[in-house]
Amino acid sequence: MVETDCPRCGVVPARSDEEGRLFVWPPLGHTRAKLVRTLAQAGWPVTSEGERGTVILDLPQGNRDALAEVLSLAVTRAEAHDSRALFVPAGRDPGIEDLGRVETLEAVIARAQGGWLLDLMRDGRIVTHFQPIVHADDPGRIFAHECLLRGQGADGALVPPGQIYDIAERADLVFTLDRMARTTSVRNAAAHRVAGHIFINFTPAAVYDPEYCLRTTVQAVEEAGLERSRVVFEVIETEHIGDPDHLANVLRFYREAGFKVALDDLGGGYSCLGLVARLKPDFIKLDRSLIDGVSGHPEQAAVVRHLFALARDLDIRTVAEGLEQPEDLAWVREHGADFVQGFLVGRPAPEPVAQTSTTP
Repeated sequence: MVETDCPRCGVVPARSDEEGRLFVWPPLGHTRAKLVRTLAQAGWPVTSEGERGTVILDLPQGNRDALAEVLSLAVTRAEAHDSRALFVPAGRDPGIEDLGRVETLEAVIARAQGGWLLDLMRDGRIVTHFQPIVHADDPGRIFAHECLLRGQGADGALVPPGQIYDIAERADLVFTLDRMARTTSVRNAAAHRVAGHIFINFTPAAVYDPEYCLRTTVQAVEEAGLERSRVVFEVIETEHIGDPDHLANVLRFYREAGFKVALDDLGGGYSCLGLVARLKPDFIKLDRSLIDGVSGHPEQAAVVRHLFALARDLDIRTVAEGLEQPEDLAWVREHGADFVQGFLVGRPAPEPVAQTSTTP
């Protein structure tokens, strides 16, 4: 039987307040002692299994948020990350079938504290803002738009991406969020009839097997009627890639499927230079930490010139990100940037800028 959807990234977990027991396995006796002491002081019934190291909490219905607050005060974030936890509904004991549901205590706490994110995802309140990428030699000509994730609170206010991804990472929701962001970006770009290229962010760590995990994204592109050659999948946080082999496999899948690829947030580190030479993406985006103020900092300028030269040698197009000063725009134009992006040429907005160029 062929599975029609991924049980990890295809379903938003439900907020759970049912009665049951929470089993916690702290990494150290010191952590266990702190946990038991703080919970007892807060009035939570605790059973400690002594040498086995297990802490068991009886959870009445409807008190999950209050428990999360106590747990976050009892242990550090590192201790919560290294502690394992399992919730078992009332009326039964844990069994071998529950092993796959064991998770970090950090995820338990974050999901309770970030219930607003689960509601946001379940209600489809993920929205897209568009930021133009323009030709460096003629900033009036728009080459592409980058699709940027935003959330919409229940009151209609925008929720910034940093706040969303912080909770998603700690609550083990990155897989679900990343897929939702990709498919939402595709649909919204089509709905707004964005011309030219479309840059869509993704996190390689949220993809186990590209052929399986990315099929919904490819399907969304097909259903939206977008030409694959116009879609650029952009790796975020390139400097923090932990598995270059996996990233190469993901990018190979996208390229063989007819898409283009880009490395985002590129700095001057050796690991980044190695990735550029090895992966040879269609685009590299130079991080704003390198571009902002480049016209007045010789050391910074030397790094950027080197990256521009490397890209030219490898036939890779460059995007200078984070432009806010006219003198920096003049500098990157003079030294060979292909495209530029930043508040100076266009801020993220709910509507894309009218397109005047679709030149590849």
